[in-house]
Amino acid sequence: MRRHWKHGTFVNKDDSQQTSDYDPFQLIRILTRKITPSRILFILNVFATVVFQLAIAFGLTALVTQVSAVSHLALLHHIIFYVISAIYFSLEFIWAFVRRISMVFPWNLVYLLVMTILSSIIIAAESLAYYDDVPLIVFAFIWVMLQVVVSFAIFIPNDFTQTWLTRIVNVVYTVTILGGQIAFFVRKQAKVALLIAGAVGFPCSCYLLTKEVKWIFGQGTYYYPENNIVKPARNIYGYCWSLFLTVMWIYSPFGMRNETIQSGR
Repeated sequence: MRRHWKHGTFVNKDDSQQTSDYDPFQLIRILTRKITPSRILFILNVFATVVFQLAIAFGLTALVTQVSAVSHLALLHHIIFYVISAIYFSLEFIWAFVRRISMVFPWNLVYLLVMTILSSIIIAAESLAYYDDVPLIVFAFIWVMLQVVVSFAIFIPNDFTQTWLTRIVNVVYTVTILGGQIAFFVRKQAKVALLIAGAVGFPCSCYLLTKEVKWIFGQGTYYYPENNIVKPARNIYGYCWSLFLTVMWIYSPFGMRNETIQSGR
């Protein structure tokens, strides 16, 4: 079956009655869509929320890793981190499948705060297995990466309409993050497994973070409505969180202590 191009319309040779309009300038109009003042305010509010979440994660991580008394207490009760990780990933699945949580105020805000605290505790727990300066360096790297992704997302023509690719990346991302967490908490000194998980999870996290930023700016076919700040802020912070973990895992062969959190020392 052959298809011929005729005046902006694909015409099927077998059935000329079945036509589908095609506008070659549609992509240009989408990418040059004007960002309104309300959209700018929405973008600023989203990123302000993300910065607030990152500040909580950074503060808690610095407290646990830099204050020896807190570090010693955390290592003595490290079993709590297993429970917190299980709760966190359970809430992540609830967030993914119960969409009303991200839409109803004030429960979405409470959920956002709870998830931020739990994820920050997980970061702090994993940071104890590395040398003191490693988590702080990784935080600085993530901050730079976020700015690079924002700058990159503004100019790329791809608006992530290939949803099948996003679904595949999402599946790989989820399996990798869960596998990395299991490898960290179950296997002692699982440096090779963490390195592999980090190498796979890092590009997936970058892709998904770029997608979220693109949707926030609203210059693609898919974009976030301006009446909900919590959902995009939560998603962006979540991918920044996974970037932190994957970079730490990649650095495991070089920056992990000989005694990990499982040893309790």
